[in-house]
Amino acid sequence: MGRHRILLVALASLASLLAAVPAAQASFHFISIREAYPGSAASPDSGYVELQMYAAGQQFVGGHALTVYDAGGSVTGTFTFPSNLPNGADQQTILIGDSGVQGAFGVAPDLSDAGFALAAAGGAACWGGTVDCVSWGGFTGSTQSPTGTPADAGGIPDGMALRRSIAPGCPTLLEAADDSNGSAADFLDATPQPRNNAGAIVETVCGPPPDTTPPSVTIDSHPADPSPGTSAAFKYHASEAGSSFECSLAAGADADNFSFCSSSGKTYTGLADGPYTFRVRATDAASNQGAPTAFEWTVDNSLADTTPPDTAIDSAPPDPSTSSTAFFAYHSTEPGSRFECRLDGAAFAACAAGGIEYTGLANGSHSFLVRAIDPSDNTDPTPAGYSFEVAAPTPPPPFIPPAAAPPAPAPALAQIAPPPNTRIVIEPRRRTRDRTPTLRFRASVGGARFQCSVDRVRFRRCRSPYTTKRLRPGRHRIRVRAVAGGVVDPTPASSAFRVVGRRHRRARRR
Repeated sequence: MGRHRILLVALASLASLLAAVPAAQASFHFISIREAYPGSAASPDSGYVELQMYAAGQQFVGGHALTVYDAGGSVTGTFTFPSNLPNGADQQTILIGDSGVQGAFGVAPDLSDAGFALAAAGGAACWGGTVDCVSWGGFTGSTQSPTGTPADAGGIPDGMALRRSIAPGCPTLLEAADDSNGSAADFLDATPQPRNNAGAIVETVCGPPPDTTPPSVTIDSHPADPSPGTSAAFKYHASEAGSSFECSLAAGADADNFSFCSSSGKTYTGLADGPYTFRVRATDAASNQGAPTAFEWTVDNSLADTTPPDTAIDSAPPDPSTSSTAFFAYHSTEPGSRFECRLDGAAFAACAAGGIEYTGLANGSHSFLVRAIDPSDNTDPTPAGYSFEVAAPTPPPPFIPPAAAPPAPAPALAQIAPPPNTRIVIEPRRRTRDRTPTLRFRASVGGARFQCSVDRVRFRRCRSPYTTKRLRPGRHRIRVRAVAGGVVDPTPASSAFRVVGRRHRRARRR
């Protein structure tokens, strides 16, 4: 019965201690290194490091450690608290030291270790890994938390300690603003004055009462629910300007792995399908930490858009063209698409959604391609294409009459034959299953040759009857023009039809 009574009393004491401290601040983070003393020539085993809280409820130090470094940045000692400490008021101190501290100063360290040692000539000490660090003397190594320029470049004088200046803000109170992450700016030589966790607090608040109101956080933007894709971006703001943020993300509802996140937002990548919970909390300049704000959603990549867009050319130069300038207009089957174009085999490059114009084209054959990329970054695998000929007239050189030469007689006007007319006499049905249709055509004059173009591809020589290559299902247009005596039919005959695939036949049977 005695053991049970002792256990119940201990549990009741712990519950009352936890109830007296706000849950958001029951931690070990709001602690700074206040004093570092390497011992003296007269008492070499009296070195210590004094920690000080600048918020209530920071005595939960069990399992956390002070790490000591030599001048080169090598770890010379790690001193871990086996349990939490009893006193956690704002400005309370914690003492970690060598075995001779109590004999030299009459103050017992809260954590005493005979292996504790600080090198006066140069070294560093860090609390809680990345919570706070200080360096001094000839320290040239690195620590997990920044220390800036080491304090007292000549090393800590014999019998003296390094003590943090608390002059910024309230000069009689340790505050978060007293730490600038620069040891030379934050620490000065001082007479050692160690104080353990049971020591009386002598710091006093100056000015108006301290801010004890924690900030709240509003999530301004977040992914849709459910959301496709493997990334999620969040924007948020705090009710108090200048607050810092911590974020956490976990699958399901449990998300307690908080870590620092930027005030500009947080983006997560590589998310698998499933439910997620995002939480963000803020800590104001007075070290008040607010309750987390949460957002829950589900990642479902089956909703992702994986269908590429289709690209179509709306306008193009005539073929053949007598201009060295060519303008193309086009569109995508998916709104919001962007486009990439290329001419004559060059690399694809971004082009405006309103169209593109090429100038200074040389006479000869040219080929244009354009492809759409939808908002989900799906690219049209079959770019729309158009081939054409440029036959721009070349201006004749200026005529310089020869000296004393009689004017040449005017040449007789050449007789230009009328252009031939082309007519398609047999063509595919408007809807056909034939993927290699055949056309027959004739010209209005004898001895003419023919040129054919399928789906705006450049005209090529052909003859009647003409059978196309295998066409894919969809709309198609075949144009035919006759050429006689070097004169081309300016109004080619055309046949438009639709090739119907198997899927369409099954649909009609049903």
